[in-house]
Amino acid sequence: MNNLKIIWSVRSECGPNRERNEDSIFPQKSGRKDLPFKAAICDGLGGHVKGEVASKIATDSMDTEENDVFKIINNANNEIAKYQKDNSNSNGMGTTMTALIIDANGLMQVGHVGDSRCYVLSNRIMVKLTEDQNVPGYQNVLEQALGTKDKLDIQKVDFQLSEGDVVFLCTDGLYNEFGEEYLKKKLQEGVGADTLVGEALLQKPKDNVSAIVINMVSK
Repeated sequence: MNNLKIIWSVRSECGPNRERNEDSIFPQKSGRKDLPFKAAICDGLGGHVKGEVASKIATDSMDTEENDVFKIINNANNEIAKYQKDNSNSNGMGTTMTALIIDANGLMQVGHVGDSRCYVLSNRIMVKLTEDQNVPGYQNVLEQALGTKDKLDIQKVDFQLSEGDVVFLCTDGLYNEFGEEYLKKKLQEGVGADTLVGEALLQKPKDNVSAIVINMVSK
């Protein structure tokens, strides 16, 4: 399995109806490399103070030697709590976090809090690995987010990746504009994050729009 490498693309945009981009992504630039690999997408809570700070703290936490996605998310949650303690004007800040680590053998562990999403396109089947953690009946209200509680109930999923698989991370600002069949079709066509975010922006979305597309290829 260690004959795999990855090619990834990223894009994050404010969107026409928001004053600032409260999404953050890791890594911040597109590229290619051998495994292992880390990535994360975070959506700072809109309408709250310093959502963009919370999401940035979360993605910055990915830049670590730690290889347990569960611990990384908990560390990010602690860092956001510490920021709130040190900055009284930041109470109420929070963020979603959907993070992944792909090891040298292509085994991916996903950790998830909130309503950003991780999909995998494998053998022409699109699978949503994460569960949206919204309050039933209130699409815009999260059951939990980093920075809003001491102990998080982190969803964790393992998935064995193979050559040809595509991993897709996105915030709700993107998936709210498209159906899953459309996203599947685009990923099968080989489009990257730049195209998907660009097409979402044409819809005049209400929210920030971010995506990461990871392609598993042979060396």
